[in-house]
Amino acid sequence: MLNSFSLRLLTLAIFWLGLLVLKLTNMLESHFLPLAIVFSVLILLGAVLEIFLGYAGDRYLLPVAETLLAIGLVLLIRVNPSLAEDQFVWAFLGLIVFYIVLFGLRDYRKLEQYQYIWGLAALVLLLATLLFGINIHGATSWIKIGSRSFQPEELVKVVLLLFMSAYLNNNRELLRIGTIQVGRISLPDRRTLGPFAFICLIVLALLAAQKSLGTALVFFLLMVFVVYMVTERLFYLAMSVPAVLLMGTAGYIFFDHVKIRVATWLNPWADSTGGGFQIAQSIFAISGGRLLGTGLGNGIGAYQIPLAETDFIFSVLAEELGFFGAMAVITLFLVLVLRALATGIKAPDRFGQILAAGIGILIGLEVLIILAGITKMLPLTGLPLPWISYGGSSLIIHFLLLGLVTNISHNSSYSLSTARNKRVGVYEQRHT
Repeated sequence: MLNSFSLRLLTLAIFWLGLLVLKLTNMLESHFLPLAIVFSVLILLGAVLEIFLGYAGDRYLLPVAETLLAIGLVLLIRVNPSLAEDQFVWAFLGLIVFYIVLFGLRDYRKLEQYQYIWGLAALVLLLATLLFGINIHGATSWIKIGSRSFQPEELVKVVLLLFMSAYLNNNRELLRIGTIQVGRISLPDRRTLGPFAFICLIVLALLAAQKSLGTALVFFLLMVFVVYMVTERLFYLAMSVPAVLLMGTAGYIFFDHVKIRVATWLNPWADSTGGGFQIAQSIFAISGGRLLGTGLGNGIGAYQIPLAETDFIFSVLAEELGFFGAMAVITLFLVLVLRALATGIKAPDRFGQILAAGIGILIGLEVLIILAGITKMLPLTGLPLPWISYGGSSLIIHFLLLGLVTNISHNSSYSLSTARNKRVGVYEQRHT
């Protein structure tokens, strides 16, 4: 009990300290106080619910994500108060979705039975986006219903992971050993590799057609790393290198906005008031933060960087909280990824192992690609930073993914406890 509440109290201390600083600098409007109170109550009620329902899984996954969310809410109030109001509502819904998945999903292993349904769902969602979606910032990634819009590709992350986890679990040995000999290399036959390759390739093709190349890169790397994790064959990693080069070259040739992003990446200073303005201002903001930062509310990046509330919110954070604040947030993401991978190791079944580790890999890839983009290590991708950037679709889906990992951790603890009790029982019978 103490551990659960102490972690939540630490999260709320960070949250309310940020709000206090914004209040002292006259950046906190009074109508945010009720939203902040509801957010705090929901976090504490969640801790009570875990105790009441006997949660036995990882104690750090949710508190770390809630801390990232709290930091994101404070930053959004500072950068764009009108969007921050919406983000509070999405945060409430995200926490509810998390607990529904955690305690409502009785046996996550039943999800494995619908592997082809998950694969088909990924294709349908992306095809619907391509046909009925709207173009925002060069990519057709949104579907608008009334005054609201959402990104189906966020939900594709969930169904694609479920498909890959189920399929790789059922075909692990054939993919690892292979059934066809080509020279010295053993490869799986068409019946084994065909359905997996077909769905993955169509998903990537649909994302390319939507010009959502950042998401396509994340999905491709996710597929490669998950396949390597399951099969332990370096061949799959080696084959991914020419595939990435080929995809990147094709994107550069066929899409004008990719050419602009590559040119901006190579030399943003050549057009620092035009196409290179975003990345130039991002670099200025990050470098201006130095070690301790300019102080919350005192940076200029929040006003100078376009889309600071989404693509470049980490640049604002690095400027105002400095190197130490930025590294603290990166450490939180690292803890989250490592705890998800540890959950995969402890899972009692292979499907749970692949799914939990896959979610950890996905979050790690997203954070790495986003941070590499805003620091000019890679071309910009336009992806939101999980739990911190503004975006309802991203926030709810990442809480759903977190709920799946936590559910696996919870069930793993019970499975381990049952196994220990059985071993103790056998030991007692032998020595009585």
